[in-house]
Amino acid sequence: MQTELHLDAETMERLQEQSRLLLRTYRIECDKDPTSHATESSHSHVIALRHTIKQLYGETAALALANELNLPTPHPRVNSAPLAPKVSYR
Repeated sequence: MQTELHLDAETMERLQEQSRLLLRTYRIECDKDPTSHATESSHSHVIALRHTIKQLYGETAALALANELNLPTPHPRVNSAPLAPKVSYR
């Protein structure tokens, strides 16, 4: 059984920064063309980061980060609808 790593403040800040970058990229691509390969790829990167955080730090850490940043939930897209409402970031 894998042991979860400790998520300290410095690591959380780095993960938030990376998440913001990936989400911003996804939003830009989605605004250009919601059905494009670039949009799908950007979406995959956001979900992959969340999954990696969950694997390394546990579900609680993944949910905390997702809630903090309003990240899309890791479910398949239906048609070409955006995953979550647009939000502004700090």
